[in-house]
Amino acid sequence: MRIEDYLQETPARMNEITEQADEIFSEVRTKDIDRIVVTGSGTSYHSGLQVQKVMQHFLGIHVDVYYPFTIDKLTFIGDNSKTLIIGISQGGSSYSTYNAMKLAKEKGCLIASMAGQENALIDELADFILTVRCGEELAGAKTKGFYCTKLNLILLALQLARETGKLTKEQYEDEIAELKKSSDQFLKIYDKALLWVETNKEKLAQAKEIRMVGTSELYGDTLESALKMLETLRVPVTGYEFEEFIHGIYNAVNEESTLIILDTGVEKRVEKLINVLSDWTENIYVISKDVVEDTQNMKADFSNHLYYKTFEYIIPIQLICAKVPELKGVNPSIPKDPQFHMKLESKKFNK
Repeated sequence: MRIEDYLQETPARMNEITEQADEIFSEVRTKDIDRIVVTGSGTSYHSGLQVQKVMQHFLGIHVDVYYPFTIDKLTFIGDNSKTLIIGISQGGSSYSTYNAMKLAKEKGCLIASMAGQENALIDELADFILTVRCGEELAGAKTKGFYCTKLNLILLALQLARETGKLTKEQYEDEIAELKKSSDQFLKIYDKALLWVETNKEKLAQAKEIRMVGTSELYGDTLESALKMLETLRVPVTGYEFEEFIHGIYNAVNEESTLIILDTGVEKRVEKLINVLSDWTENIYVISKDVVEDTQNMKADFSNHLYYKTFEYIIPIQLICAKVPELKGVNPSIPKDPQFHMKLESKKFNK
């Protein structure tokens, strides 16, 4: 299947996961937890980073997000019996995530796994197997799994909050209703984004390097956007939060630069930035609810929900990844070297 096929599956899978939340989290939600640590690489890390603040909002406890390589004994000081570490790996076979979970287990943490398939390597260490039930995703560049992992983490937080009385049953149901609205909105944004990509794909295929800029509440999505384009377009792509971008990164913009901006309306200086940079490059693309619609700008009816806008803004980027590489002679669903992780011994070989 192609990337766009997996994207089209996403809202149905999200609704299924939401409906199964009581079953998925039945055991873990009963535990006394005062800290959560999320760890994973690449897309898995970005998933945790993007929903970190949402989880903290509902739970009122510290939620930390780490790359596996940054986790060591100092990450878990003191009594860790109420610390839950969540290891995320879409394929479930990441040795770095496994090793971080193993260290946490030795330090007395509760361990949960979130893999995109059952019977995964990381499940071997888990007290709670919280499989991300997104279904098979064979494309190297994961898209469906990104949405469903973010949803899984949010649902975990909501379930824990309901169990501990931080959310009433009615408040929980209200949040579930909002999540379902995001799923329903998905294909509307998808259709709009597909037209935008078709209009701009020839020019995007010529991009020599891309800067991805997003506002602070979409930082995880901004990093994921950069990663996905780098994986599929195979040119240098970097992602920055707006404030970080204007503190030095702008110096590298020139007439050959391509910029893609995710504008949720939160940052009021986006228009000023565009006006300045338009003197330096013609290749600026803005994705927003309020932008003036033209060939390069994508205007769509984004919900801009405080917590759940994360399920909408990255759709156009993932469609770039699905459609533009074909013009460069690249199959975006197949990594440049399918045996790369086997050669580097960074993942367990799944027979």
